[in-house]
Amino acid sequence: MLEICAGLARRMSLGRSSQSKPLSEGGRHSGGGDSAAPKPTRFKPPSRMSMSQNVLDQILSEIREGRIKPGERLPSERLMMEAFSVGRSTVREAVRGLVTLGLVTNRQGVGAVVSAQVSSPFASIRRNVDVEQLNRRALLDLLDVREALETKAAEFAARRATADDLAELQKQHKAVEREVKAGRVYFQQNALFHKAIATAAHNPVLAESINLVVVQVREFREKIMRETPLMPQRDVKEHLAILSAIERRDPDAARDAMASHIRSSARVIESHGDPDRN
Repeated sequence: MLEICAGLARRMSLGRSSQSKPLSEGGRHSGGGDSAAPKPTRFKPPSRMSMSQNVLDQILSEIREGRIKPGERLPSERLMMEAFSVGRSTVREAVRGLVTLGLVTNRQGVGAVVSAQVSSPFASIRRNVDVEQLNRRALLDLLDVREALETKAAEFAARRATADDLAELQKQHKAVEREVKAGRVYFQQNALFHKAIATAAHNPVLAESINLVVVQVREFREKIMRETPLMPQRDVKEHLAILSAIERRDPDAARDAMASHIRSSARVIESHGDPDRN
């Protein structure tokens, strides 16, 4: 434990502000009730526009860097509220976002647990791709991959979606539309719409591949969404075109509508230049 604390102190002195607070209530969950020694994390109070998004990003960093491992619980709501200096609703919204990304699951009687998929073959890619270090070319390359994956997902969804899948797609589209009309941030609703399409494709490997790419481009895309007033309305219109094609069971139209949606995002990124210059 002394070694863990010493290591934490070194990391904090090198990479974090004096506001950082060590925090852990994690532990690997197992049927036998055993738990690992508490692992300190490096959370700090959030700032800027979206507190819940800031909280989500810091928890995501802990997961990516392996300080909170698959099968381990996140710290309790109370401890996260204290560490981040935020209210309960902010913590809950951040955790919901992690659930949306497929990185955390809520287990009854246990709490929020890091998903096993974090240790899948895709995990090493997650750890090695840091969106903060991506330049415009790398982001556009990721969007190329996203186009290849999500167009196929839309095509499969048009062929394979069940009645329940279609109902979920309609629900998530309306949620995005509602948030946009109210002028609110809709990052999580947007992610849920795309996740619903991937789910409707009924190919788990494709769905996880899409999730990986979406996670990597999310942060810069959110920055653009804040700075581009017409982007939310455009997203709603393009989402509707995708949804309508899937409902009509038209794979070609669904694929083309998704391709148009991803390419319009690429054009916006091209117009913004490198993220580290903004």
